[in-house]
Amino acid sequence: MAADPAPPAPGPYLQTVSGRFFNPFEPDLEQLDPGDIACALANLCRFGGHCRPFYSVAQHSVIVSRLVEERGGDAEDVFAALMHDAAEAYLGDMPHPIKHRSPLGDAFKAAEEHLERAIRARFGIREGVPAIKRADRALLATERRAFSAESWHWPELEGIEALDLELEAWSPAEAERAFAARFAELEDRRAAASAAERADAN
Repeated sequence: MAADPAPPAPGPYLQTVSGRFFNPFEPDLEQLDPGDIACALANLCRFGGHCRPFYSVAQHSVIVSRLVEERGGDAEDVFAALMHDAAEAYLGDMPHPIKHRSPLGDAFKAAEEHLERAIRARFGIREGVPAIKRADRALLATERRAFSAESWHWPELEGIEALDLELEAWSPAEAERAFAARFAELEDRRAAASAAERADAN
């Protein structure tokens, strides 16, 4: 009889939906899987669950990618936008006030930054795309208006206007499909752009 699967070593391993074991504090790049990321983000609610409908990180990520594209981003910028919260697939989504105004948030951000470096390396993600933060903040303001009961002032949103955008929350299944489709689309576009660059160089 075969032994039950187990993590490769003691430690804080997660077993993902694909059956992989992943330690977000010592990330193995080979265990980072786009399907796992799509599924986890689709089942992860924004605002720590404190919003009127279920609204997923996957949907948020897809919309941020669309905003960056609408504002002139190329395929690499748009892919980076889609994956900007990918670390949350393994660490969860810490509510904004806790993440930015508590010692726990400081520890979380350190772990998140470490994992984000691994994710960038695994998927070849462009670093430092200014349009992502602008789109992310504008969408956050829009999400608060649409889905959250919070009305008090957030310093992080100083000077940020909500978008003229009507949001309708997707189901987790819809969000997972949309994220996976967007990932595949952008992978194809990135590959085509890379091939074109190589052809031009020759």
